[in-house]
Amino acid sequence: MCFVVTNEMTRERNGMLFLIRYIPLLLLPGIFIAAGCGVQDPDYYNRQGVSLDSQGKVDDAIAEYRKALRIEPYNREAHYNLAVAYHKKGLYTEAIEEYKTVLGLYPNDPETLYNLGAIYARNNMQDAAIFAWEKAVELKPNFTEAHYVLGFTYAQKKQFDEAIKEYKKVIEKKPDDAVTHNNLGVAYTEKGLLDEAIDELRKSVKINPAMAMTHKNLEFAYRKKGMEKEAQNELKLYEELMKRGNQPQ
Repeated sequence: MCFVVTNEMTRERNGMLFLIRYIPLLLLPGIFIAAGCGVQDPDYYNRQGVSLDSQGKVDDAIAEYRKALRIEPYNREAHYNLAVAYHKKGLYTEAIEEYKTVLGLYPNDPETLYNLGAIYARNNMQDAAIFAWEKAVELKPNFTEAHYVLGFTYAQKKQFDEAIKEYKKVIEKKPDDAVTHNNLGVAYTEKGLLDEAIDELRKSVKINPAMAMTHKNLEFAYRKKGMEKEAQNELKLYEELMKRGNQPQ
């Protein structure tokens, strides 16, 4: 399978610090290798569904995937496509059921585990999300999206050592990821490791100077370290960016 990644990004206040969350949802599988056509060919309906989904016609796509499943009830691709269509529509109970069906057919599918974890996280089921994502990275150690959301979720649970470990794995593969440097800096700040925090937040600012929340986090770290002049400079930059309407991106 191949996947199109769509990002959900928000900022969350954690005391005086701002964590930036993005959950890249691995949604639409690409074209499946399948020949043939006709009303008794489940792959035909899968392809029809993918085409409709790509046009934003999700309800019509769901109807096509269901046709495929009426012909072949254990068709992995149809169940997966149906799951992600439900996921996109916010029908999380139905999506979870379909993802679990896929995992029943193919239990070692890291992308399905990742998407299942994303639904759990959205519904504040953090422990279930962590369980799914930990299994995903066990199966696919270089799964940076899963390592990132693990780091974010551990930080939400105040498990900062685990968060730091996961963020570092992301940065090993994506050293220019400003968001991860920001969140790693927040985790260090929470642990009182201010030198490490300032170093990570400076890296984030260097990569993306327009990310206002990082300037605010850097101001906070400088103040905790007694560096008032530097803190004031960061506060000024933060306020200027917010006046211009800059948001995490």
